[in-house]
Amino acid sequence: MERNSKGIAVTVAIVAAIGVSLLAMLAVLNRKDQTVGLNQEIQYDDFAFSVQGVRKVSSLGSGESPTNAEGVYYVVTLKIANHAKRVDFTFKRASAILVDEGGREFHLSENGQQSLDATPSNKCSGPIPAGASCTTELAFELPENAHASLLRISEGGTLGDILDFVFYGTKRIALGSLQ
Repeated sequence: MERNSKGIAVTVAIVAAIGVSLLAMLAVLNRKDQTVGLNQEIQYDDFAFSVQGVRKVSSLGSGESPTNAEGVYYVVTLKIANHAKRVDFTFKRASAILVDEGGREFHLSENGQQSLDATPSNKCSGPIPAGASCTTELAFELPENAHASLLRISEGGTLGDILDFVFYGTKRIALGSLQ
């Protein structure tokens, strides 16, 4: 009897391994890397992102106390479109990541973003209704010698990035050349 249960366990393990292998092959065959340019959307499920513009500045804000960068600020104008029919979408600014030519990743600058948030034109702070879109500005601080080249969206952290890579492919927005 013991020998029979070991045989069943081995058979189940083999069938499970074959099933996982088939799923992995299906995922690899269906994934598609995508790099788009300015004003073109990358889409995750029902939600799309497009960079409308990028500017490079040494300080943000106005008045008596502008926020000066230790390096340089890249201000990305990002449009978020909710193509869903019924579901609202809340954009998390921290999900936007700027990538330089060397592959280094930069997250939002707290100080720079606070200066941008003080302006009344910065939108997308609440839920975006189904079928609607909004545009916001995001501030990234990079060293003087870095040159931003791509923007990527990372909604699920490291695990989400791995799952995106496996199932959907690498999705990036090329920023073009800035002087």
